[in-house]
Amino acid sequence: MSSVFSYLAGIRHESSAPYAALCLGAVWVLKMPINRPDVRFEPAGLDDVGAIAAMADDISRQHYLPDVLTESQLASFGPLAYAPEVLSAQMQADVRFEWILHSGRRVGFLAYAARDGGERLNLGKLYLEPACHGLGIGQVALRRVQGIAEQLGAREIYLYVFRKNGKAIRAYRRAGFMIDRAELTPCGNGFCFDDYVMVYRLKPDDRQL
Repeated sequence: MSSVFSYLAGIRHESSAPYAALCLGAVWVLKMPINRPDVRFEPAGLDDVGAIAAMADDISRQHYLPDVLTESQLASFGPLAYAPEVLSAQMQADVRFEWILHSGRRVGFLAYAARDGGERLNLGKLYLEPACHGLGIGQVALRRVQGIAEQLGAREIYLYVFRKNGKAIRAYRRAGFMIDRAELTPCGNGFCFDDYVMVYRLKPDDRQL
């Protein structure tokens, strides 16, 4: 994995919802105001699933192997997380996808969905190209997700991260996330998701009720 504060976190949630993954650069303070005109977000749709899948596979191979997953584990995880048909199903449900653009170029993407009537926001996917790590782009993306949670009036943002992914766990803690619990979920082919569920709880005055 990249030595410049890069990390990759696998994110899972309810069995009726899609599997996902996260990869971005260093994140230090989630609440810090950010003014980055060189970073913006655009909606992604069904026509983009092939490009999203290709980007996710490339980033995953760079960041999961060999410390977080083995080749065989990644071969099992990949189709669950970002096969085109999986992404299409997510988009046609309630998961919103957005491209991350840096200086006009697509460098990553994110996906999120409201849960429990808007009380919680699941951060399902956040991928960022390795060349963009350490530039603060991941911080901008997380601040955007937090702003969406605030607008929804959500009380928390949650995600799933592989327990072996120490860099991700440390980065999320710096961003204000806390480990809520551990979960072990079989997913077939002798592979289990061995995760921590991490949560960022919004303060009452952050929520637009």
